[in-house]
Amino acid sequence: MKRQFALLLLLSLLLFGCSDEERVKPDSPMNAAYLMKYQIDFQNYDGFQSLFYEGAENSISEVEFNHFKDISTEDSNFKDYELITMEKGEMLLVEFAPLLDNQSEYKIVNVIIVPKELRQIFNP
Repeated sequence: MKRQFALLLLLSLLLFGCSDEERVKPDSPMNAAYLMKYQIDFQNYDGFQSLFYEGAENSISEVEFNHFKDISTEDSNFKDYELITMEKGEMLLVEFAPLLDNQSEYKIVNVIIVPKELRQIFNP
């Protein structure tokens, strides 16, 4: 009985002892967003900054970063989007379904035309 308990305890430590940061790398937009939220939840501003493109590290101040913690919730939803900008400035925002383990292709969930008044968000 003690041996089973010790084995269960050891297994639990192995499963939960590793941080998500060690298991996930920013090798996709979804993973980078997941890591960003992880850094927010654990109030690691330096780790948060390390996820930014070179030269853009200081685009979010520490004050703004601290505000992210205030709005962060445990149950968050991550989605994949792609923005298509046409030659004349029109934009389509394409939402994709999550890629499951048994799938090799992304599938579109929704496409919306970005309203003119919101286009500046994507082209500051």
